[in-house]
Amino acid sequence: MIYMVCYDITDTKRLRNTAKVLESYGIRVQKSFFQCKIEKNKLEELINRLLQVINIKKDFLYIYPLCEDCNRNAITDGKGEILKIETYEIL
Repeated sequence: MIYMVCYDITDTKRLRNTAKVLESYGIRVQKSFFQCKIEKNKLEELINRLLQVINIKKDFLYIYPLCEDCNRNAITDGKGEILKIETYEIL
């Protein structure tokens, strides 16, 4: 499943750490917006890791599921493009 993760973090250190966590699960689409193609168990792991970094009283975290059909039918304008996350293995 593809998840779009976005956040609004009020502290620079937490902001950097949030981005570092997300970089290990997906690709950055914009500064505070990541696209992650992960299984349900990895989503729970990601959420737990993010909750260790953010301040739930000051920061905002949004995770939107995006089915394959929705991703395929997404519309972009301007210089944006729909990112296709492909998994592969290096042997």
